[in-house]
Amino acid sequence: MPRNFRILSLDGGGTWALIQVCALKTVFGSGQVKGHDVLKAFDLAIGNSGGSIVLGALLANMSLDDLLGFFSNTAKLDSIFVPASIAEDPVSYFLRHFLDQDIGPKYDAAAKLTGLSAALSPTGALPMTALSGIVGNNYRNVPVNFVICGFDYDSQRETFFRSDAASIAASGTPAVGATLAEAIHASSNAPVNYFDAPAQFLNRRYWDGAIGGYNNPVFAGVIEAIANAKRYGIVNNQIAALSLGTGSVALLPPDAPGNPPDAFVAARTTSTIPHDLVKMAESILDDPPDAASFHTHVMLGGGLENLPVTDGPIVRMSPLIQPIRKADGTWTYPSGLSPDQFGKLVNLDFDAHDIPDIALIQDLCNSWLADRSNNQPIRANAATTEAEIGHGKFSQALAAWKALWSA
Repeated sequence: MPRNFRILSLDGGGTWALIQVCALKTVFGSGQVKGHDVLKAFDLAIGNSGGSIVLGALLANMSLDDLLGFFSNTAKLDSIFVPASIAEDPVSYFLRHFLDQDIGPKYDAAAKLTGLSAALSPTGALPMTALSGIVGNNYRNVPVNFVICGFDYDSQRETFFRSDAASIAASGTPAVGATLAEAIHASSNAPVNYFDAPAQFLNRRYWDGAIGGYNNPVFAGVIEAIANAKRYGIVNNQIAALSLGTGSVALLPPDAPGNPPDAFVAARTTSTIPHDLVKMAESILDDPPDAASFHTHVMLGGGLENLPVTDGPIVRMSPLIQPIRKADGTWTYPSGLSPDQFGKLVNLDFDAHDIPDIALIQDLCNSWLADRSNNQPIRANAATTEAEIGHGKFSQALAAWKALWSA
């Protein structure tokens, strides 16, 4: 049976979400493709944090080229990443600016909503429940549905902002009537070391949806589809998912074979309260084995035997900042990145938005698209980094998605 219910899943990752735009340009063969045409190729699109910003821009019907330009426009990025003031949190401000401690919020949460609303105007002011109507029917002549992930600060539970007001996956509690910009504001509000307060609107407060474990939201998207399968007229084995990530650092353990040099090994750091606060804040973006993709693969009937499995129901596209294992078992830098670029990318934060940093992320993206850097498989061999499930190179993932698309 063909897999003719398609899900587009967009990870969080701040400005690194430009990688998703580059992937979509390659999938669709042109940067001139408009956002609504991208969305009409799917049945459901779900996003978190940086991925929710990409989704919002697609809903605003930006072309992919214009969307890529958005992530290269420092003025627009500065309207989202507005520096926090000393008045909001003087202790953290003092630590960061006077004692040079990398701890405490950098950005003004309330100003972010203003910047998002302006960037997505007028679409950002629409309620989530109006979004399917503005996009129109898809390739199957049915409405496309949308989900954005957030985390309710006060109830300490994940929350989902939906276009489908009748979704069976929703709880019986009346849904929060968020606009698109408000939902994205909630979804992109990384705490502790990034934004100075929870996102606030309609008397509710939110953190980034990654807090609930949904930085990669593909599993939530599949649950949404399965819960509504009868309403949508589908069965589980008709579902396929394209999961677009924003890049991950995948260094080696100290006991990896081939005696890897120090630059390729994940360093053991000293555990202190300030260090661990920062580490916890950053860990919401990290899921090296990518559990969400693996869980989705299993749920949709993907194979687990006769490795490698390359024909599963989910295609994962996301670059890895990872050493390359040579034929003799030793390790080297990806051919598309210099040692200096590799080292800088390992330490580059997800909120990087200066021109040199954006150019560096673009360099990674270009290396990945050309198969000179690795793609993140759904599951890899921890010792050799070889793909066991999914695809170790972008070109393989692209071919697999085209095969699912045409099935």
